[in-house]
Amino acid sequence: MVIAVKANPSHSVIVDKKTHCKRCDSKLFMGDYEPECLNCGYAEYSYTQAKLPKNKRGILSTATRFIIRYSGEFANLAQTLAHVKLVRSGHKVVYDVKCPFCEKHMDQTSLSGKRPDMREQRYKCPSGHRLSLIPNHRGVLGWR
Repeated sequence: MVIAVKANPSHSVIVDKKTHCKRCDSKLFMGDYEPECLNCGYAEYSYTQAKLPKNKRGILSTATRFIIRYSGEFANLAQTLAHVKLVRSGHKVVYDVKCPFCEKHMDQTSLSGKRPDMREQRYKCPSGHRLSLIPNHRGVLGWR
C-alpha cells in the first residue's frame, strides 16, 4: 500500500511500509516467512502471506467426465450415450460408469481372457445390462 502525502508544493513524501525498511529505508527482500532488510537485519513480522487458491487441476477434475457414444454394430443404439467419469479407487484411477439404459451405477466385471489383444473393460449393472468400454484405432473410447 502506497500513501502519498503532499507536504510541500515542491515535493511529495512516499511512505511504503511493505517494501522498504522502517530503520534504514532500504528495500526489503522476502525471506522464508517475512520481508527482511539485508542492510540492517530488520524483519517485518506483521506481514501475512496471502493464501493462494489450490490448483484443482489434477487427473480427477471436471474434465474427466465423459459422454461416450455407442460404437457397436446395432443401428438402433447409435444415439444411446453412456456417462463415464474417472474416480479414485485406492491407489489407481478407474472408470465410474452409469448404465445408458437405467442410469444405475455399473460394476466392473472380469474379462474371459480369450481375447487378450482387445483392450476392453466390461461392466454390469444391477438390472443385468452389460456394457464394454473399448478404445477405437484412434484411442477414442466407445461402448458396445
